[in-house]
Amino acid sequence: MMVFITHFFQKRNWQHLVATLLLLCTFYVHAGSIKTLKSDVEFSSNRIELSARYTVVLSPEIETALKNGLSLPFTYDFKLTRPLIYSWYRSMADGFTPNASITYRLSYQPLTRQYRLNTNGLSRNFNTAEEALLALAILKNWSVLDGSNISPEDFAGKIRFRLDHTQLPKSYQLTALGDADWQLDSGWQELQRSTPSAAEAIQ
Repeated sequence: MMVFITHFFQKRNWQHLVATLLLLCTFYVHAGSIKTLKSDVEFSSNRIELSARYTVVLSPEIETALKNGLSLPFTYDFKLTRPLIYSWYRSMADGFTPNASITYRLSYQPLTRQYRLNTNGLSRNFNTAEEALLALAILKNWSVLDGSNISPEDFAGKIRFRLDHTQLPKSYQLTALGDADWQLDSGWQELQRSTPSAAEAIQ
C-alpha cells in the first residue's frame, strides 16, 4: 500500500511539473520584451554620439492594439552619470541638462497594410511588423550633450529603450499600469566605448 501511494504522488508531481513548465513556456513565447544587444558611445569633434541595438518582441495584446489603430511610442533615454560636478556646474550656469530622449512612433496603416515608423516629422514605411521592429530597434549616431567638452576619459553614461506609457492615450495608460504584457523596457545599460568591431555590429 505504501509503495502504491508513493508511486501515485510521484506520478502526480511529475505531471504537475510538466504542466507548469508548459504554462511557463507558453507565457514566455507570448510575452513581449526588449533586450539589449549593443550600446556604444563615440567621441569626435566635441560631439558625443550614441549607437545601440535591441531585440523587440510585442505581446499579442500590443499587436492587437497596434492593428486596431493605436500608435505605439517607443523612447530612447540617455542619462549622463559622470562627471557629476561638471553637470551640476553647467546646469546652474546655463541650463545644461545631462539627460536626453528621442521618441519613435510605430503605427499600422490599414489601407496600405503597411507599418509606419515616425520621428521628428520623418517617416518610413515597412511591409511587415518584423521589418518595422528591426528598424526601430537600431539606433545610430544619436548626438547628445551638444556643446559639452567632456573628455572620453571622464565620461560615463547610461541608455535605455522602452515603450513610453506616458505618451499613450489615457485609457491605455491605465491598462498598461499593472499589465505585464505592456511592460516593454530594456532597463538602463552602461554605454561602452565603441570599437571597430562594435561599430560594425551596429550597422
